[in-house]
Amino acid sequence: MPSRKSKTIYNWKKSGLIYDDYDELYETYIKTMQCGHCQTEFTKNNCRCLDHDHTTGLFRKIVCNRCNVWDSYIKNPRGHANKEYKKEKIKCECGSIVGRSVIVRHNRTKKHSDYIASSLV
Repeated sequence: MPSRKSKTIYNWKKSGLIYDDYDELYETYIKTMQCGHCQTEFTKNNCRCLDHDHTTGLFRKIVCNRCNVWDSYIKNPRGHANKEYKKEKIKCECGSIVGRSVIVRHNRTKKHSDYIASSLV
């Protein structure tokens, strides 16, 4: 039966991660106890994630679930509490003007879905 380490490294490679020394990266990953961006301590509910650039495959940081899902350390390098970032408005491809912090929720709206469906035709 494969070890946890070999399964983890296998999954990293399968997801496209490129790194010189996977054993070294795994040891760093296991020993990291807080998010590399927001400094939140890792718990069972806030697990660590090894983030990488999906275009190049290169490792970026070991971050918490929240920072990984929202890519907040890339989009907002000054931290979660940056009010200017949260207030920033962006224009969606469907024509809506929405707050950056709610773009994911907006992408699930009927207006956005209808736009995407019509652009596929």
